[in-house]
Amino acid sequence: MAQRTIDRTPIDDKPPRMTYEEFLQWVPDGKQAEWVDGEVILLTVNERHDAFTLLLIGLLSTYVRVFDLGRVLHAPFQMRLRFRPSGREPDVMFLRRDHLDRIARLWIEGAADFVIELLSEQTARTDLIVKLREYEQAGIFEYVIIETRDGRDGITMYRLGADGHYFAVAPDDAGRLHSEMLPGFWLDPRWFQQDPLPVPEELMFELAPDAYDAWLEQRRGNRAR
Repeated sequence: MAQRTIDRTPIDDKPPRMTYEEFLQWVPDGKQAEWVDGEVILLTVNERHDAFTLLLIGLLSTYVRVFDLGRVLHAPFQMRLRFRPSGREPDVMFLRRDHLDRIARLWIEGAADFVIELLSEQTARTDLIVKLREYEQAGIFEYVIIETRDGRDGITMYRLGADGHYFAVAPDDAGRLHSEMLPGFWLDPRWFQQDPLPVPEELMFELAPDAYDAWLEQRRGNRAR
């Protein structure tokens, strides 16, 4: 049977129900949208959300490169979970080196290992309830939720326990949340309360000063050759 063609109607119009393949054909490049069992969900971001996203992508990407841990991807790249089925767009996601074969041209096939979602007014219920259940069922080892709603701050990290269910990770005495999926990596809620926000280079010298300095020195040497 021939695949029907989806009209690229104005993005503000409510999209029709469609298959995942039709959704990929329909959604405009660079537009954040998710697909859940035939329904298209359009997403918007505020300035705070955008600023936090840029900081996290820069920081996590650098950390992963320094320690050669795997790959960092971000929205609008998709994460395709077939058991729902759904095509989600986590704000930031990490895949270990041994899971890089999950990366297809337009999506991750299956679960990422570490996911960050930035909480907005539009996505609060989905991120806190619906995605929490989905990501737990999908086997995403660590799921981090960071507030971007006006007047609110805070970070929650969930981790899969031995029973296959999420539990909230307790912060250390300094209030930092430590990842097990990314050895040595932690998030400090105070970073996101600064104005202006810190830059990834500054935070790398907090997280791993010796390793980061050695990595920078190696890169400088490589450029000088």
